[in-house]
Amino acid sequence: MPIEMIVAMAIAVVALISGLIRSYHAIADAQERVGKVGKAKFTQIDRIRKAARASLSLKRSIKDGKRRLEGSILGVEEAELRLKAAEAIDHQVYVLDDRRTKADQVWSAVVVHPGYAQSINHNVVPEAVASWAKGRRFMVFALDIGKAREKLMVRFPERLGYRVESVVEQVIQKSKL
Repeated sequence: MPIEMIVAMAIAVVALISGLIRSYHAIADAQERVGKVGKAKFTQIDRIRKAARASLSLKRSIKDGKRRLEGSILGVEEAELRLKAAEAIDHQVYVLDDRRTKADQVWSAVVVHPGYAQSINHNVVPEAVASWAKGRRFMVFALDIGKAREKLMVRFPERLGYRVESVVEQVIQKSKL
């Protein structure tokens, strides 16, 4: 065999070995890149799962917050209604009787009964008990303060637990009567 052929075969073998080595390195680099991409993929999947859990938790928190807010709004509305009702009771003025003469004056009286529920009416609503305890305002028509007190005492006797707190003359325009 001629030497040239041996040299050509040696060169071919060296080229083949060199190609195999380069191929091996390319395969190793590709495997390393695939491994890194796989790790990145799993890391990304973990991040997505954590974000999904956090999102679900936030969604539940928002839903609970909305439910609590609605409950609070209903509670506030109910409290406002009770407050308006309580304020309305404070502004009530009862007319003791509407019989009057031209000479009668208008008197404003406050009558209290702290034990109204126990001694007069056991089935009374709490608002009425509170209004009697604070004092109910009455409009009385009488000639003088003595007659006004007398009318009040006939209607609300002390022996039943009523007490006349005050009687004052009211200045009211005649057109409003």
